[in-house]
Amino acid sequence: MASGLLQSKGEQMSGTSRIGEALGRFETALNSLETSMLRCHQREAELGKMAGEVQALRQDRTRLVQELNEVRGKASELAEASQEAAGRIDSAMARIRGVLGG
Repeated sequence: MASGLLQSKGEQMSGTSRIGEALGRFETALNSLETSMLRCHQREAELGKMAGEVQALRQDRTRLVQELNEVRGKASELAEASQEAAGRIDSAMARIRGVLGG
């Protein structure tokens, strides 16, 4: 009968030990889950920040494209004005040569 009691207490200790091990593994799993969730939230925050930066970059790009188009238009106008001025200068030089007897 005494050995029956010892076995029962041993089995109880063994069961308690297994429960403790299981609780330890459970805590480890919970800690791992918490860490993963924190990383996930941090990534979401980073993605949100990046999305804002991307939007700002798109707006800058749109503004720069508009400015570039304006500058191209002005450059085209200046090129035309330059050609017209060069033509007038050539014409004036030809007239001056004609008057001077050249």
